Amino acid sequence: MTTHLPVIEIRIVECRDDGIDVRLRGIKIKSSRQRELGLSADMFQQASLVRYPRLEGTDPDLLYRRAVVIQRFIKLLDSVLHHLVPAWDHTVGTFSWLKHIKQFLLLSKRRTALIAQCLKDSETSKPNFMPRLYINRRLAMEHRDNPALDPGCKNAVFTQVHEGLKPSDKYEKPLDYRWPLRYDQWWECKFIAEGIIDQGGGFRDSLADMSEELCPSSAESPVPLPFFVRTSNQVLALPGFVWKQLTGEEVSWSKDFPAVDSVLVKLLEVMEVMDKETFEFKFGQELTYTTVLSDQRMVELIPNGGSTVVRYEDRKEFIRLVQKARLEESKEQIAAMQAGLLKVVPQAVLDLLTWQELEKKVCGDPEVTVDALKKLTRFEDFEPSDTRVQYFWEALGNFTNEDRSRFLRFVTGRSRLPARIYIYPDKLGSETTDALPESSTCSSSLYLPNYATAKVCEEKLRYAAYNCVAIDTDMSPWEE
Repeated sequence: MTTHLPVIEIRIVECRDDGIDVRLRGIKIKSSRQRELGLSADMFQQASLVRYPRLEGTDPDLLYRRAVVIQRFIKLLDSVLHHLVPAWDHTVGTFSWLKHIKQFLLLSKRRTALIAQCLKDSETSKPNFMPRLYINRRLAMEHRDNPALDPGCKNAVFTQVHEGLKPSDKYEKPLDYRWPLRYDQWWECKFIAEGIIDQGGGFRDSLADMSEELCPSSAESPVPLPFFVRTSNQVLALPGFVWKQLTGEEVSWSKDFPAVDSVLVKLLEVMEVMDKETFEFKFGQELTYTTVLSDQRMVELIPNGGSTVVRYEDRKEFIRLVQKARLEESKEQIAAMQAGLLKVVPQAVLDLLTWQELEKKVCGDPEVTVDALKKLTRFEDFEPSDTRVQYFWEALGNFTNEDRSRFLRFVTGRSRLPARIYIYPDKLGSETTDALPESSTCSSSLYLPNYATAKVCEEKLRYAAYNCVAIDTDMSPWEE
């Protein structure tokens, strides 16, 4: 058994030759932290597997030997990875096997450096000018409230940004977005009828607006891209079903499609095992060879499928056809997304990233915890004992994840972590007030009033997070 010993003391009991010139009386070794002892069979004993219930009942020796094989495989892969990336041929049949071991790539010691190198090699110099976009968010809001007035989505922020970034003439080159990481503002926003001097906050706000339009949290919201799953508070809240295809990983009906349409997955599972009497009672002559896609279009699964009744004996073929239609319904859109992604990120980087990593790099962390916010928040000009600090954290502790995400956007223009926050006392200083807090998204700063109680602080922060969307503190909206 391997054991971590925080203190090891060695004493010299006897010295040869009467110990001439020996002055060492003892050796005391202290470790400041428990070091990783490497792979050992002890890791797979029952007591160590309590966090992994799916491994319960598996022979520990079998787990250990599998781990040894995986470790050896990763070592061999690391020894040749720099020869393969980015020179490998995607048309070679053996390359397709890479998708089956992508999750193992997380163990690679060379992968991170290769990804960084590939990104650096593909960098281009930053543009000589920054595009200035004029965006009317009031029109965009009217479009959301009544999409029938704007069926072409011309007033959506997404469309306004797309039109604003188009080259003005045939000689102007389109932006390539392969710029260095430190160049973190790609265009300047002028929100019409809002007072803003965009030093980054307006740009981030426009990204958040577009993401919310593409993946609204409300089921009643008009969706420019109807396939995308509706999940509250997340930027580009796409299911793993989409991210997997963007990174070239295989998708399966049972594992991945429940995130898109869990009701349909369950219905087909029940249909497959039900008896004939139940099938005929539930469906009778009403079930035909048709299915409804994510955009609510009904499609036929076979020629004249709308008038062909599904018989009990053919239900498995019907299930197969439904699964095929739904799995492939977004094929064209995902291919377009991947093509756009590859204009910014080299193919080799996508090959080396798992779908979970790609999602996090694109979107950030959807879970906004208080602990994470504490690590990213800095208080300026506050005394350690200031009640405003105490009330602030108490308020955020009572927030839901959705509330904290909204608060994060109110302060930084981003709705996901990581995002640094700087908090200052408001202009009234220590004077008690019930005024709303102010923020500057360009500098990710919050100006926190001195509230009488934690409850008041919670109410004011929540109200500001949900209702104070317009940017109007940089300048008068009518100065230009």
